[in-house]
Amino acid sequence: MRTTWHRDPSERSSVRSLLVDHVNHILMNQYRQELWPGSKPWDQHAPTVTGRMVNSQARTVINGVDMPGAEVDTDPFVYGIGAQLAGGGVVTAVLPRTELKHIQVQFTPRT
Repeated sequence: MRTTWHRDPSERSSVRSLLVDHVNHILMNQYRQELWPGSKPWDQHAPTVTGRMVNSQARTVINGVDMPGAEVDTDPFVYGIGAQLAGGGVVTAVLPRTELKHIQVQFTPRT
């Protein structure tokens, strides 16, 4: 899970952009060998997920309330979900696809 806040909103601070960045970060760091067998850690690869792969009509639950969100549900290794927070921040989560049957995706504050 990642929470992000930017003082000045821009395209780079949008839910879509931050979700794509988070998904690609997880893929690059957790699924490197599956995506690029035999590659070296220092090899540079194009991002696997792009903004076109984001479903901006998705819904998610934040503090028990159904909210508009965005999701990446096209990757074979991970599922990504994110949403705009009331205070202007963005929350994203990238989950292993193999674990989805055991997870109920909801965002709540830590207590």
